Amino acid sequence: MNLLALLIGTVFAGSAYWTGSRASRTFRINHYGTRHRARVVSVTSTPVGDEGGYEDTVRVRFEVADGPAVEANTSIALRGPTGLGPGDPVEVAHLPRFPEKVVLLGFPSADGVGLLGYSCVLFALMTVFFLWVAATVG
Repeated sequence: MNLLALLIGTVFAGSAYWTGSRASRTFRINHYGTRHRARVVSVTSTPVGDEGGYEDTVRVRFEVADGPAVEANTSIALRGPTGLGPGDPVEVAHLPRFPEKVVLLGFPSADGVGLLGYSCVLFALMTVFFLWVAATVG
């Protein structure tokens, strides 16, 4: 058994699981999540690439009906700059069981559900390929 191929296949399997679960969570939040009005607490901009692009991670605070106020970061970075600042009102969605995982509605995400789903399928195919190589090549 080829241990290197087995190791690479395992890494791809972990990547497929991670991207798939992230895509699934984001899809469920967008389509079935509870919507709330929130206030921006802070915005963190991270430079991406050489072309001057940014990804913004937004921290928001909102009230839930059956508990204390929730302060959470967006679960997916947004294509920035968003122009948001502390105190700005925004609309967020979250799953009732996980209010700390929020999606900011109305802003384009840096890596949307489609890209995550495509990556998951690609990683799954690479997993199958490398596990096949590990099993068949000496």
